[in-house]
This record gives sequence, C-alpha cells and structure tokens, in this order.
Amino acid sequence: MSSAPSSPSRSGSPLAAEVVRTPGWIAALLALVGVLVFVYAGLFRYCFGEWQKPDYSHGFLVPFFAAYLAWRWRAWAPERVRWPEPWGLAFLAVGGGLFVVFGDRNIGKEWMQGISFVLNLCGATLLLGGWKALKWLWPALGFLLFMFPLPYRVETALGWQLQKVASIASEFVLQTIGYPTYREGIILHVKDHVLRVEEACSGLSMLLTFAALATGMAMIVKRPWFDRGLILVSAVPVAVLSNVLRIALTGVLYNEAGKELGDRVFHDFAGWMMMPLALLILWAELKLLDWVFVDQGGRASREEMIKANSVNPAYLIMTALPPEKGGTPPPAVQPAQLQPKGARR
Repeated sequence: MSSAPSSPSRSGSPLAAEVVRTPGWIAALLALVGVLVFVYAGLFRYCFGEWQKPDYSHGFLVPFFAAYLAWRWRAWAPERVRWPEPWGLAFLAVGGGLFVVFGDRNIGKEWMQGISFVLNLCGATLLLGGWKALKWLWPALGFLLFMFPLPYRVETALGWQLQKVASIASEFVLQTIGYPTYREGIILHVKDHVLRVEEACSGLSMLLTFAALATGMAMIVKRPWFDRGLILVSAVPVAVLSNVLRIALTGVLYNEAGKELGDRVFHDFAGWMMMPLALLILWAELKLLDWVFVDQGGRASREEMIKANSVNPAYLIMTALPPEKGGTPPPAVQPAQLQPKGARR
C-alpha cells in the first residue's frame, strides 16, 4: 500500500494561481506569518537551546523532514483555493487560547505552546487554502510536534523508568554471556568494575529520536497499514533494546580493555552507533513481516474474479504466488471466452 496518493491528472490550476496572487491573500499570509513569528519567538529560542542537548538533537531535522512530507504529497495540493475559510478562525482561536492559558503556567508550558503553534499553522492553512490544503499539509504540520520538548515531569518520570529497565535488562544480558554481575539500584557491579547507568544513559534520547524516526518512516514507507502500525509500536522496544546492548557492551569493554578505553572509545562512540543499530533491527523486522505475511500481489476487482472463475472454476481453489515472486500468471481471459454459448457475434 502506498503511503502517498497516486498523482491526479493535473491540467493546471488557474483559479488557485489567481487567488494566491491577489493582494488580499498575500497581505493575509504576511500578516499571519508576522504574528506567528512574533508570538512564538520565545518558544523557539527555548527549543533551540534544548535541541543542543542529546535528548532533543533530532529537533534540528524535524522541520526539514516536515517540508519533505509536504513536497512528497504535493499531488494532494488543491487545484482550487477557496478563501477565506471561516473554520480557520476557530483553529486560530483554540491555538491562541492554549498559548495564553499555558503562558503563565510551569506545567507543560513549552509542550502545550508547541501544540498551540501546530494548531495555529493548521488554522492559517485552512483559512488561506481551504479544507483541501489542510488535508494536504496536516501530516507535515503534525510531525512538527517532535520539535518540542516533553513536559519536565513527564521527561523525569520517563527517564527514571528507562534507567531502571536498562539496568535490570543489562544485568540479565551480562550474566547470560558469562560476566558475574549484580545490581544495586541503577549501579551494576561487573566483575571488578562498577558501571552506573546515568541519566544520560537512560535511553530517553534514543527513544525520542527513534520515535520520531519510526513515525516518519511509517508515514512514507510503501507498506500496508498493519506494517506501519507495527513500525510505530516497535519504536519503544527497539530503542530500549538498543540501549541495553549499548550498556552491556560497555560493561564487557570495561573488563576486557579497561575503563579508560571504555570511556574514551566505546561509551561515547556507542551513542552514535545505536541509531544505525536500531535501524538495522527495524529493517530485520520488516523482512520478518515479508516472510510471515506473503504478499499476494494486487487484488483483482469483483468483476474480474467472476469473469476468471467463469472461464476456469479451478481458480476458486488455487493459490499462486505473484509472477514477480516466481509464480505463473493466470492466462489472459479472451473476449470470446467470456461470451455465453449461443450468443450472437
């Protein structure tokens, strides 16, 4: 199943071109852009500082990927622009209300203001382009939510739980491969070395980055919806598994090559290598799905199946692989074969 719609026949969009070139439309666009830049400048200054931390370093790439999504699905761009669409004002009102309400609160302030920013972008799109423009751009606009940091309480609670899971699982892995290991909280005693699962090693950075990556892959991959759902669901266990392997291998290196080499070479370098490892696991997952769920090729319409079965009833109990997988294509149904007996030619 393709993630993007098939390109419709585009014979030009003169009405859309006429609308977007009118002075009123251009003035409304510039006014909305100016207001959004002024209102959300403080939020993006905060986000820029967070993006320089390991947990949210993927934030720099999110706008570029959102722009790619809009370009990839440009076939959905409306041929006719209807504006102003009054429902866009409702989106703008809700987005502005969220920004004002959470502006004086310290609970999830930046996250809720990020949601208000996306709602305001949707409102501006709807106001200036109509429902068809919103249908085209809403996936790209929704993906922008990955730019904004999680609420502090959520981040702290999630990071602590990930630390415990990582330390427990790493203890099991090290014991399984033959390294005497016991755990005290989040501290691992591996032979003669002590390995502490710090907050930076909790895997939160990997989880957030891989969640964004898995969401983006699910949006663009040409797969059935079931496969895309598995990609999204597997983001958490794959990220946790990758982090556990990182910690376990660090413990091995501490004992085999020394703590100094482990800190200087592997412990830091592994942080960069875990994302390719997570991608490799995801690739293996997709290959496993290909093996378990055999693709039977394109589906014939009901009318085509009736015609084929009327010519050769054996098709009712036959199952064949598609030609691209080594199967033999069924014989073409000739028009003469489809005519009932005794029909006049």
